[in-house]
Amino acid sequence: MALSAMRSESVRTLIATCIGFAALCAASTSHAQNAVPHLYLTTEQLAPLNMSDDNGKTVRGISTERVQELMRRAGVGYKLELMSWNRAIELAKRQTDTCVFSTTRTPEREASFKWLGPIAKGEWVMFGPVEKQGKISSLDQIKGARIGGYLGDAAAHYLEDLGYPVVESYSDDVTLKNLLTGRLDYWVSSRRAAYALITDAHADGRVVPLFHVKSVDYYLACNPRTGDELMSSLRAALKQMVGDGSFDKIEAKYNTER
Repeated sequence: MALSAMRSESVRTLIATCIGFAALCAASTSHAQNAVPHLYLTTEQLAPLNMSDDNGKTVRGISTERVQELMRRAGVGYKLELMSWNRAIELAKRQTDTCVFSTTRTPEREASFKWLGPIAKGEWVMFGPVEKQGKISSLDQIKGARIGGYLGDAAAHYLEDLGYPVVESYSDDVTLKNLLTGRLDYWVSSRRAAYALITDAHADGRVVPLFHVKSVDYYLACNPRTGDELMSSLRAALKQMVGDGSFDKIEAKYNTER
């Protein structure tokens, strides 16, 4: 083959290769632009906001259903997993495209997440033996007492910041058992979550709410590297849910106020 012909063939091959590569890049870019965003959602057992009756195979609750509806309206795919609170919140801090709920928004946590909400409201309450009912009504009365709480929980951290040491357990079930057996004097917890545990433990009438500690809002807290456009889509979906009444309808289904 003549040298000029060989050069022409080489040029044609190079051009074909470049065209093919450009087409591949264009297809890849188009696919990336059209890909459905996906989030990894972590949560804990905190009835009636997020809970499971089958060891995490299915998760339901007020916050859970609201977050699921947010994802549907915003066109976001997701994987939802229930786990211990410490693991749930640490994963969202460290892992891209990961969000945790139901999360109390505190000054210590503020910079660690991008926040969406509130997605639910709650109340921290001090619980204790029924014998203390009517006798104990404020934190000032329990200085030096053995107060139990859930490891990593904002309620426990709140009391510790006020100068009240808290014995933290990996599970509120353990804290309740320790209260019932006298190893603890009091227990700080979410009102509705505590009632669910008390009922399950057949401790109604033995452990009772003594006084209000603090009202709180709960949020969906997303890893700080989560895209701003995605967060804007979720905020728009939340605004729409509040506006059309579906936000309140989800809570009404559970009807668990006590």
